[in-house]
Amino acid sequence: MSTIQAGGLPRQDLMQEQPALQKHREIMQGLKQHHAAIASLLQGRRFHYIDIPVHDNIGDLLIMLGTVRFFKEHGLSPATVSNTYYFKHQWVRPGDVLVFHGGGNFGDIYGSIHDLREKLIAAFPDNRILLMPQTVFFSSAEARARSAAVISRHPDLHLFVRDTVSQRYAHEFTDKVYLVPDMAHHLYPIRYSGGAAQGYVRIQRVDPEKPKTPESLRQLPIRTTTDWVDVIGDERRLMTLFAKLEWRFDRYGWDRALTRLALWFWVPVSRRFMGKAVRLFADHETIVTDRLHGHILSCLMDKKNIVIDNSYGKNSTYMNQWTANSPLTTLVKE
Repeated sequence: MSTIQAGGLPRQDLMQEQPALQKHREIMQGLKQHHAAIASLLQGRRFHYIDIPVHDNIGDLLIMLGTVRFFKEHGLSPATVSNTYYFKHQWVRPGDVLVFHGGGNFGDIYGSIHDLREKLIAAFPDNRILLMPQTVFFSSAEARARSAAVISRHPDLHLFVRDTVSQRYAHEFTDKVYLVPDMAHHLYPIRYSGGAAQGYVRIQRVDPEKPKTPESLRQLPIRTTTDWVDVIGDERRLMTLFAKLEWRFDRYGWDRALTRLALWFWVPVSRRFMGKAVRLFADHETIVTDRLHGHILSCLMDKKNIVIDNSYGKNSTYMNQWTANSPLTTLVKE
């Protein structure tokens, strides 16, 4: 991992470029090998993939698409795929495994999501629970303790986390804790084509995790500034269409169709949204981002990227664990 210089990114001459790319590719290929424990917990078991992201955060969609790719690579096929709101308790049989989507919402920043997760975990004490790679963050030790009091009652809960800080907190919830990288890494490599890439693109958060821009980056010649919602643009209407289909299938009791709707409709739409982000990144030489998956998508595309830490250190803890040794990556702090 490089460090920022006053004039911007350190430049590499042509003799250094190929070895740097080769080292980056070796790191990326290696990250996909860390999820063997997930496969072993699911092999031969009927399971449900719950809490899929139906929104305009391309980062979460990358996680979902990487998870779907992981299932396919390991010959795994979920019995049902749904978001939390439409998941039916009657779908679960004795011996089934409940697999919760990974990401950065294990905590109280996005409280309603975590509350629903707690209720489902409590509702199935006799079924194995598997929480895909997460970042654990609560606003206070008291809030974390309240959640742990609920979740730690489950006797067979497996919590996968993406960094060592989360790993330390995770032991308050279960003794079955695994340190692994994000599921989006199963999308590597993302191939793309286009003309000559030029300039910098800034992917900039506008949510509660938004940080300040470090002074050292204020002079960078940013060509494009945007965020995931703007990248998706008018095609966000497809989210509304999917939500209407879910409602209709639920209203008329079409449970069998509801269990497959996400794979039939939402996963292809998510690939379409991802494609828009890939085209944007392909058009620029360097990505500047405070979004973890702005960094991860850059790495999936073998793109140079400058990463600003988010409000509570999620980006730096992740990078220090998994991607810090890539010559294509620069981490910047205030």
